[in-house]
Amino acid sequence: MSRKALAVLTLGIVAVFLLSSAGCVSKKRLRTVEEQNAQQLAQANGRIDELQKKSEALDQSLKDAQAALAGAQSQNQKLTADIASLKGQIAALEGQKAELDRALAAGQETEASYQKKVRALNGAIAGLKRQATETEARIAAKDTEIASLGQTVAALKAAADEQSKKMAALSADKDALQASLDKTVAGKKSVTLILGILLALAVILAIIGFVRRPKGSVPA
Repeated sequence: MSRKALAVLTLGIVAVFLLSSAGCVSKKRLRTVEEQNAQQLAQANGRIDELQKKSEALDQSLKDAQAALAGAQSQNQKLTADIASLKGQIAALEGQKAELDRALAAGQETEASYQKKVRALNGAIAGLKRQATETEARIAAKDTEIASLGQTVAALKAAADEQSKKMAALSADKDALQASLDKTVAGKKSVTLILGILLALAVILAIIGFVRRPKGSVPA
């Protein structure tokens, strides 16, 4: 084999070695970047998952509080209807007492009969008034409960809204991170490809220049 052919072969081997080395280094760097990107995305997804769990817990608490509030309001409506009924019954009994007073004054009732009927009416009225007082106390307690539940629902809604905003912000940050990482990987791939092409062209030009060199310039 002539020295010229040997030199060309050697140059070719060196070129292949350089190209292979450059390719291996580029692949390792690219793999490192991709691993770092995957780690950053995993951390972002972890934060989003954590917020998602908190958001689900808040939503459940809000549903429970809203259900309790609706139940308390329903009970309060029934108690309000009960107190109205009791007051109606008391008014009716008071009306009967007034009729007895008129009957006694008109001589239509004896004193004994009047006293007996009035005692019965007074007892019934007293019992209804006790029920009314108890019902009003229950309504007052229920009003306090409703006010407290209303505050709880409002606070949970505000917390849920804030959580939703955080989720949206994190998702936007993740999307921006993903776009940035994709751009970085694409840029490194492009640089690696361009460097490889330039190196290959340089080697090819070197080989062509060496082959075309006048024979007299090659050492004997």
